[in-house]
Amino acid sequence: MATLSERQGLEAGIAALEGQRALLGDAIVDSVLAPALEKLAALATGDLPPRISQKLKQVSILFLDVVDSTKLSQQLDPEETSAVMDGVLARASQAVGVHQGKVLQFAGDSLLAAFGVDASREDDSERAVRCGLSLLELGRVFGAEVQAAYGRTGFDVRVGIHTGDVLLGGGVGADGSIRGSAVNIAARMEQTAPAGALRISHDTYAHVRSLFEVDVQTPLLIKGIDEPVQSYLGRALSS
Repeated sequence: MATLSERQGLEAGIAALEGQRALLGDAIVDSVLAPALEKLAALATGDLPPRISQKLKQVSILFLDVVDSTKLSQQLDPEETSAVMDGVLARASQAVGVHQGKVLQFAGDSLLAAFGVDASREDDSERAVRCGLSLLELGRVFGAEVQAAYGRTGFDVRVGIHTGDVLLGGGVGADGSIRGSAVNIAARMEQTAPAGALRISHDTYAHVRSLFEVDVQTPLLIKGIDEPVQSYLGRALSS
């Protein structure tokens, strides 16, 4: 039997996504909301599918963020801002799919994806890094398009990647649920990456060290992590 807290939690999640509609656009929000709305309807009738089980897996987590999106939104009108954000997130999602990753969440001007969610492969980390580098190129291309269309410079993205164990599934929006300290580390990789750059953790680098050129960075202190985390900026493919 569904509890009141389950329904309230689901309704709160739906409301939060609806609040992002102007920024993310109808297509993205509707696609993410569809399973949540179906579950809410099922809760109302008591006709619920079996609860999605949780599983612990090692994945490579990728965060993408549009740099200084607030500043950009102050320079453009709401419709133009929505068109820009819809465009870059849609094309970023396509890039993730091309590299066989899975987009799990959208949040304002950012995207969370993971590699190895549905099926683990030996090259999950490699595909995540290749995707990250392709997203940087997308940022450069999209920046030129924004300048041509709206006369605004400075559009860019940054990307962070970490490989580690996470808990998948369960809770509200179970299909996109991902939990664990590895998610926080990946987010920190993105947050501290310079504009137009990709930062990867040592745990990711250990899987791809012979495939990419990197610049070693000063270890980062991350809240909740006992030891400083070594990271690298990915510059280019070595071959």
